Amino acid sequence: MKYKKRHKPFYKQFLRLRQNIQNRTKLFTFKKQKWQRFHQNLKKQLNFRKRFKIRDQFQLSVSKFASRGNSFQRKFRNNLHQRKVFGLFYGGLKKTYLKRSILKSIKTKNYINSNLLDYRHVTLRFFESRLDTVVHRANFSLSIQEASQLILHGHVLVNGRPVRVKSYNLKTNDLIEIAHNKKSRALVKKSIDRSNFWPIPPKHLLVNYKTLQILFVYKADFNLMPVFNHYLNLDSVIANIRKG
Repeated sequence: MKYKKRHKPFYKQFLRLRQNIQNRTKLFTFKKQKWQRFHQNLKKQLNFRKRFKIRDQFQLSVSKFASRGNSFQRKFRNNLHQRKVFGLFYGGLKKTYLKRSILKSIKTKNYINSNLLDYRHVTLRFFESRLDTVVHRANFSLSIQEASQLILHGHVLVNGRPVRVKSYNLKTNDLIEIAHNKKSRALVKKSIDRSNFWPIPPKHLLVNYKTLQILFVYKADFNLMPVFNHYLNLDSVIANIRKG
């Protein structure tokens, strides 16, 4: 007898991880008791100074208590947690896709002045080059899921041609624009009006909000990578992927 696979509600992932990874304001509207403690923790994090403090993903992170939490079990748990956070941050990506993409990205040979790029930088560069991520970073959508819907329904053009693959990997000087029809532009303008424009679009995206165009101008320079308002432990993510 075959059992139907049970669907896991999307928002419960935030509850399990105890973090508002995508800055979803809808989480504050949930009234059930199980969300009350989650709301209390979020309110502490919503302090202006904490919420808008930017985190450089390439800074050296040293544990305050280096002698604690070094057991194999705790390391595995922390690595697993960080991998789930990373996948949810980029729209709920599955483990199989993360493993294939991360292993592929860290094996590629990228050089700057004959020096090998840091694997964390290469990994972030790969995921920040995804079409759905770029559309969301430019505030053309309120979430990566919404950006995926725009792409799948043909509302997004790359170099003048419609692209319906949300994982499409952009190259330097690619031009992303919204289709020239009333429905497509109305959807994007509505999202822009509702957006709080934080975090601001990263430096490698030149955004024209009048023409609804994005120019992807990424260069092999560490200073052009985006910064986030929370820290992603990429070392733990990659460690979990390699061992899993």
